[in-house]
Formats: sequence, C-alpha cells, structure tokens
Amino acid sequence: EDLSSPRAFKSHTNYEFMPGGEPAKSPAKYIYIARNPKDTAVSLYYHARSIKAFEFTGDWNAFFKFFITGRAEGGSWFNHVLEWWNYRDASNILFLKFEDMKDDLKLTVEKIAEFMNIQLQPEIVEKIVSLSTFDNMKVNPAANMSWIVSHRREGSVPFFRKGIVGDWKNHFTEDQLSEFDDEYARIMAGTGLDFKFE
Repeated sequence: EDLSSPRAFKSHTNYEFMPGGEPAKSPAKYIYIARNPKDTAVSLYYHARSIKAFEFTGDWNAFFKFFITGRAEGGSWFNHVLEWWNYRDASNILFLKFEDMKDDLKLTVEKIAEFMNIQLQPEIVEKIVSLSTFDNMKVNPAANMSWIVSHRREGSVPFFRKGIVGDWKNHFTEDQLSEFDDEYARIMAGTGLDFKFE
C-alpha cells in the first residue's frame, strides 16, 4: 500500500495460491508466461543446483525424476500451466509463451501494452524491445540477480544461462524423452495448448 498505483509484482505462484483470491475475479491484471516443459525442466535443473536453499546436488537424471513427478520447485508443470491456461480468456489475464517472445519480442511488447491499456510511441516500443532481449537482461543487474550472491552456490551457472528454445536436446536421454512425451501427450490431450520445442 505504500507504493503508488499502478504496482507491479513478479511471482511464480500457482493460480490457486495467488494472494487476494481467484485471479480471474480480481481487479488486478495478470501476465502469465509459460515455457515448454522440456526447456523448463532443464532451466529448473540449473536453478536448483545454483541456489543453496534447495540443497540439490544431484545430476540431471535425478532432477528429471523430480520434475516429471511434480516434485521440483513449483510442483507439477502441467498443473501450474494448465491452471492459468484454463482462465486465458479472462479479461484480466494475458497468457503468453516464452517461445513466442523469442520469435517476435516486439509483438509481445505490443500485446502487453494493449493488455495494459498503454499507448506506446514506436521509439518506446523499440527501446523496451532492446532492453528486454536476453543479451541485455543477462548483463543488467536489475534483471540478472547478480547482486544476490549469498544465496547462490559458488561456481554455479549465471541466472540467465542460455535463453534459447531447444536446449533440452542436450540433456534428455532417449528413455527420458519417451517417458516425457508419453506423459505430455496424456495430460495435454484436449487442452488446446501446444508449445514449440525447437
């Protein structure tokens, strides 16, 4: 309440646990960004190995089991994403995909501006796009968490590691890929939600 309106908060919270009650019935606006689950798993693996509090020192094979059984940070990827996806048509929820942002960041900025009822001059859009690229965010202390050294393990990968689509191919074994694809097909069938994986 000490901050002037409008206020912005970043969170990884599940739909059902958002403060203030059910988001679709809230006066607040929500921008949800989903990433394909294979790259999410890889990203979370390096994140878990980097943060001291997680006390995770296992390898990718161990983490894969945590992820596919919904025991990684944030719980089940499927539950988390589908909860928000089910409310994608709410007027106060904008559902975006990381892969679409990578394909056309300018279009994403324009979608967000429209959703927030903000008119931006073309030069402002271009500046936002430039500042929001992976390369710029990776070196920006306001974004890259480089100032939170006490929480990170020494020698861990940077908070912004690669920022690409398809790095999962460098980690998943054939057996893991088969197991994951079966689970993905089973849970995502009929949801209407799909992702780019490369």
